[in-house]
Formats: sequence, C-alpha cells, structure tokens
Amino acid sequence: MDFSMKDVMEAVNSMPYKPTKGNMDRLCRKLNIRTSYDSFRDLRENNAYYVDKTGVLEEYLVDKFDKAVLFARPRRFGKTLTMTMFRDFLDIRQKSLDIFDGLGIMENPYIVENYMNRYPVIFLSLKEIYGEGFENTFRNLQVIIAGYCKKIEDILDDSKITAADKELFTELEYQKADEANTVAALDLLARMLHDHYEKQVFVIIDEYDVPMAKALGKPEYDRIRDVIEHMLSYVCKTNDNVKGVILSGCFYTVKNSTYTGVNNITPYTVLSANFADAIGFTSDNVKKLLEDAELSEQYDIVSEWYDGYIFGREKMYCPWDVLLYVKSQLDGTYSKTMGPKSYWVNTSESSQNLIHGFLGKTEDVSERFERLLAGESIDCIVDDALPYHKIYESGDNIWSALLETGYLTKAVTEEMPLMPLRIPNREIQVVFRQEVWNYFQSKVDNTFVNDLVKALWTRNVQNAEEALNQILEATLSFYHEYREYSYHLILDGFFTGKGYIVQSERETGYGRSDLIILDPARKQGMILELKHVDDESKLETALNEASSQIVEKKYESQLKYEGYSTLLRYGIAFYDKKCLIGDVTAIKE
Repeated sequence: MDFSMKDVMEAVNSMPYKPTKGNMDRLCRKLNIRTSYDSFRDLRENNAYYVDKTGVLEEYLVDKFDKAVLFARPRRFGKTLTMTMFRDFLDIRQKSLDIFDGLGIMENPYIVENYMNRYPVIFLSLKEIYGEGFENTFRNLQVIIAGYCKKIEDILDDSKITAADKELFTELEYQKADEANTVAALDLLARMLHDHYEKQVFVIIDEYDVPMAKALGKPEYDRIRDVIEHMLSYVCKTNDNVKGVILSGCFYTVKNSTYTGVNNITPYTVLSANFADAIGFTSDNVKKLLEDAELSEQYDIVSEWYDGYIFGREKMYCPWDVLLYVKSQLDGTYSKTMGPKSYWVNTSESSQNLIHGFLGKTEDVSERFERLLAGESIDCIVDDALPYHKIYESGDNIWSALLETGYLTKAVTEEMPLMPLRIPNREIQVVFRQEVWNYFQSKVDNTFVNDLVKALWTRNVQNAEEALNQILEATLSFYHEYREYSYHLILDGFFTGKGYIVQSERETGYGRSDLIILDPARKQGMILELKHVDDESKLETALNEASSQIVEKKYESQLKYEGYSTLLRYGIAFYDKKCLIGDVTAIKE
C-alpha cells in the first residue's frame, strides 16, 4: 500500500500520544524511495514511490505510433524504467493488472482492453554488452540472447513452429550459433513468437547504444557498431512479424547507416517537442514529491542543483538526483555542512569518457568552455544524430555530444539553426570544475598547487604569489585571451580538485564574492576577490580595489553566521601571467 503525506499526518494526529522524532522518521519512510529499482514491476511490487509516467503508453501506442522509435535521454533519467514499463504493460506472457492499478493509464479502457498483456514482447538490455576486444563483447551479446531464449523455451512445443527455426533457437539458447545467426536472432525470435501467438511482436531494446559507447576509441568499434546496426535492421525494416520497435539510448547514433532498416527509426531526442516530459521529472512532479515528503520549502535548493534541463519545450529535472536528495533528507544522511551532493556524476564511465580530454583540443573549445563556466551560453550547430566515432571531429560535435548526454542543455525552448547551449545547474558545474582540475593536473607541477593552497591557508602571501605565478606561466597556452574569469576558473578548479567546497559568486554580505573556499572539518573559510587589468602598471590599484571591496561588502558576514571561526580574506590582481596578492587580515572568532 502507498502512503501519502496526508495519510501520515492523519495517522499522527489520531495518536493518543505525542509522536517522537523516531516515530515521525518511521512514518516519513513510508514514502519508500528506492533508486535501486530500474524494473517497473519490481518497483511497483515493492511499493516504491513512483511518479506516474504511464501517459507515455497512450501517447505512443495510440496518438503517435510509429513502427520504430528511439527515446534518447541522458543517463539516470529513467529510460530503463520506461522500457520495462512498456514491456510489463504489453507482454502477453504477464498479468500486469495489479502493478498498473491506480495509475493514469487505467483510466483509458480502450488501451487497457486492446494492449494490456495482448502482445508478445522481445525485451533485451544491451547495457552489459562490452568487454576487452570484439570476441568478448560478442560473447556477452550471445549470453544476453541466450538468457531471453530460456525464458520462452516453452514455445518449442508448438507444432506451428518449423523444425529449422527450433534448431536455430536451440543453438542460440546454448550459445552455439555463429555470428550471422546471432546477428539475425531478433528476426528468428519475432517469427517464432508470431507463429506461436498468432500476433505481431513488440521488440524493446534498452540502452541499445552502450556497446558502441564502450568501444569508442578501440580497434573493435567498427565491428561492434556493424553488429548492432545489422541486428536492429532485421526488425526495424519491413517485417510482417513485428508490430513495433522501441529503443532507448543516449544517442541516435545509427542514422545514415549502411543498413537501411535502422534509417527508418523515428528519434525522440532532447530536442524533440513530442514525448518531451515522458522521461524525467517535470516541475510539478518535483513539487508533488517534495510536498509528500514535507520538504516543499526546499524546492529552490532542489531547483538550483538539479533543474535546468530543457527537453523540447519542457523544463525537466533528473529523477536520480531529486530522489536521492529527498531520500537523504528522510533517512537522516543529509549533511547541512556539505550541502546537496552531485549524485549524477561518476555513474557512467562511458559518459565520463566523452568529456575527458576535450579541453585543450582547440583554442575555440577552451574559450567556449570558459564562457560556459562563467554562466554564459554558447551557440553551436547541434547534430542530434551524431555517430560516436565523429564526436571529436569538430567543436560543434563535442558540444552536441555533451547536450545529448546531459552535460549541457538548450537555453531556449524552440529549435534554432544556431542553438544556444548552457550548463543546466549547480551539479553539472561541479562536474566541469572537476574536469578543469583533471586537465591542469597534467599541465602543472602539483607541487605548485600544494604550495599555493598551503600558503594561502597559512597567510604566507609571498609564497602564495610565487606559486600562483608559476601556475600562470604553465597554463598560459590554455586560454585564447585573458579575462577575469580565466583566473577565476584556475583557482576554482584547483581548490575543487583538492576536495574543498568552492562557492562561486555567492551572495553574501552586501554583494557577491568571486570565490569562497570552505574547509568544514576545520571550520575555516577563505574569501578571494579577483581583479584583472590590461596594463601591468594598474596592478597595485586593482589589488587595493579588490581588498577594499571585501571589507566594504562584508563578504565574511554569512560565513560567520554559519559558524566558521577562522576566516581568511585575500584580494588578488592579475595581468597576463603575473599576479599580486593582498592579505585583508584574517578574522578569528
């Protein structure tokens, strides 16, 4: 049974005693937030909190049906949950009335009568199809196909299925089929299921592009791409045994394939207006979840950290982040000192590989990256049908890939020839700041960074200046031109990489400070105000301006309120690869 927050409060109000915090915690956990379930049936049977997305069933099956479609979304937005929902609703081998009970789709008797458990379904997930070399990867594909065959081997008793098909099925089940027959497995399985049930088949392939993403940059990439495209072509082209094909992935990477079947796929990417809110959380979804958890007052925090995506014309959130944030609040693991976490990062090696190494490719890429981190948008020609192997061929391809994988988002709701892109939220800013540190680690002697950090915390201005000047010398070639944010980015990246909490342009006192560096364990903080000049003779004046601004704007006031007992304040002035640092006197409580 699902419990709303209203149920919880009614139960509390009816109690003859005042509830303790432990009792309230127990009741709040009735929300049963579980992010470990990516199977719709498992989630529903275990009474986990579910945001009703069943409307996509009607939208696709009745309103916008196409023979072959792709739902392309970044990772952790709920693609697998959506694919398993399609499977559990359609699959003729299941009884799904109980797991859809109470959901919106049940209010449409036509679709329930004509589609619920009415069609045979082939469901495969390709997210585990990878390995060292082509042979190991192909072996994993054979294992996945064999596992599905075992689930339906009872159809072998049907006399309507030919002996030849039964023989090929057995070879697939026991992983003895050759490459050609393995690649053609979907065609065979669709034919056999059609013969057995005398109904057309739905083919659902989850994470269809993971094998290609995992093989990117490796010698086996071309062969793996050929296998996946050829396999899909059997069911995406005209095939009387197939009713529909539903794919999920991050990229529409098979457009213009040599296999004509996959060119028939209708893609619904992050640019598409149709199905824009079908996968992911809308603002209303998030508000309802926070209301159910009695956390409505935290909507602005959740929005700042996890909002910002625009799919089609819809404003969207990443469900993974929002659910984990709410769960941490309910189970007591949330740390007020650390604040919201970047739950989404480091959850996909293949996605991380897309951003590693793109810094420094060209001056244009580095300069536009800097603008993004400064909160600006960049314009590029977006290709939402980008093959993996062409990602690094141009700057626009890199930005298109980052858009498709969730590291960037549109800055407008309508499509444009030159699409403005921006970083969606605070969480992704953290990701890119960490990437700055990864880049500079290979360019700068780590001793200089350690010296800079140590000198600033110990108020040794001379050593800090020497270390920072050495760093600027080493990083000069990174930038197309020097601006204040160039230096801002360097310092932000270094302190982020060293594990400190870095707050950029935070509102505090009577203004916004450039950088605040926090060390919560020691209750110490550092305020840095930066100035850039175009003439070396202006350095001293700029340093005085930065120092005076810290004092006049009282940037330390909020940190004092938050209990930071040691506060350091520095003005820093820059000209090209030179800097001056001024100590504005440490404040100790």
